[in-house]
Amino acid sequence: MSIQPQGAGSKKPWPEGTIEDWQNGASYGWLADKYGRSYSTVVKLIRRAKEMGTERVAHTTGRRRGGRVALALQKPLSYGHHSIGVRLNKYREIDHAYTYQQMADQISVNRLTVKKMELGLHDFTIRELQTLAIVMSTTVEELMKPFVKM
Repeated sequence: MSIQPQGAGSKKPWPEGTIEDWQNGASYGWLADKYGRSYSTVVKLIRRAKEMGTERVAHTTGRRRGGRVALALQKPLSYGHHSIGVRLNKYREIDHAYTYQQMADQISVNRLTVKKMELGLHDFTIRELQTLAIVMSTTVEELMKPFVKM
């Protein structure tokens, strides 16, 4: 299908295959790069093609669109990381009622790192483990000891 440009500034005809590429799943950005047009021009072309009844052959609704996965949905790095996080959370929330920022100030990290530590998503450095042990009045070995299953 060939759609010719409209308007006063449109002199360059679209090459054959542009709409077919879009129908087969090509993104607007990819089409703009391939055919040397601006992104907004590609959007206008596809909008016009849709008005004429053109539809995609390849359905792209199942594609992952990017973005970050929420921290709560991520799995801990290991059982050891998780056990340190549980101990840290107990110390912060139950024993002392600290906010993330107050705890972060004590162990010299930012508050997002504290949250990641509690969830078991942070890979600890030796310095961080030593600082945690000092703040929590325990040893590094005790801090890293996994919970006993009963």
